[in-house]
Amino acid sequence: MAGGIDGLTVKYDIDDSFFQAIDGLVSHGQIQTTVEVEGNTRTMFKLHIHSVGQVSVPCDRCLADMQIPIDTDDTLAVKLGDDYLDEGDVVVIPATDGYIDTAQFIYEFVVLSLPMKRVHEQGQCDEATLRALDSHLTSMDSDTGDDD
Repeated sequence: MAGGIDGLTVKYDIDDSFFQAIDGLVSHGQIQTTVEVEGNTRTMFKLHIHSVGQVSVPCDRCLADMQIPIDTDDTLAVKLGDDYLDEGDVVVIPATDGYIDTAQFIYEFVVLSLPMKRVHEQGQCDEATLRALDSHLTSMDSDTGDDD
């Protein structure tokens, strides 16, 4: 089965509807993804997934949306077996199904390519939100005064 798909290339234009269907950290984005199949044997093959574009995620500081560029290359090993199993480095799919839904893997690769800390550049955060947070911090500080 896999031998007949060696060299197959599929291109996807991913937009907001993709991210909203997944319902995760990323809710908006425009990404072009290319999936290339490399058939190693009749029961195992690799998917090379390249995604480039940008996504919108909430800023860790002010929670307003911010744009982050994406350019990621990932590889997913797929093995044909009896039952579906995600073993981390290798995904086993039932040989009787004969297909793999790559949507969740593409989403995970995009999210894993995001920086750990996602904040706007200095001065670009939503000022109203920052003022509200600051007023809450000030009132919390005065409410927890030490009586020692």
